[in-house]
Amino acid sequence: MQDTQAVRPKLGERATLAQWYDVVRAESLRRAQPLSPEDQSVQSMPDASPTKWHLAHASWFFEAVVLQAHQPGYRVFDARWHHLFNSYYEALGPRHARAQRGVLSRPSLAAVLDYRAHVDAAMRQFIMQADATTWDAAAPLVTLGLHHEQQHQELMLTDILHAFWCNPLLPAYRPGAQPQPAAESGGVALQWIDVPGGPVAVGHSGKRVCL
Repeated sequence: MQDTQAVRPKLGERATLAQWYDVVRAESLRRAQPLSPEDQSVQSMPDASPTKWHLAHASWFFEAVVLQAHQPGYRVFDARWHHLFNSYYEALGPRHARAQRGVLSRPSLAAVLDYRAHVDAAMRQFIMQADATTWDAAAPLVTLGLHHEQQHQELMLTDILHAFWCNPLLPAYRPGAQPQPAAESGGVALQWIDVPGGPVAVGHSGKRVCL
């Protein structure tokens, strides 16, 4: 994952926030890139979500919370999607059941990507052109939306890894990937560490789990 900390802006620095927006949004697509359309539609358990849903939901946040609320004349991509891609924001209306996100064969992945492009174009224009009063109200929401999307980037990985684990073919997210040197450890290559099985203390609380 790219280091988004390096371009994280102070509120009000519009050009920097626009740059950070592009970096975060591109990272979501980068994480989805190794996956087929079929991969991105699967939901392996009620607590997981399809990759396609994550991509749409992160865009829904910017559309519903920033653009519809603060951009006069904004044209929604598809009003029906407001219901499909809301999650737990009850104040913003009803939502499709979480456990049923995997049945959404429509909209297609291609349509979801078009949705992201539509929202991105509107957000870039909004960030650079909103008047000062509007910007003061909306800038914290844009920043919140980027943190929100980064959270879903983590969920995209955990959810697809669970789906692949459930598949008898045991597909890999990145076939043939090799551990890379860790800069934090002075360039020492990452590797698995063998530990004995049995009860092991985990975390600061020392809770014991069985390996």
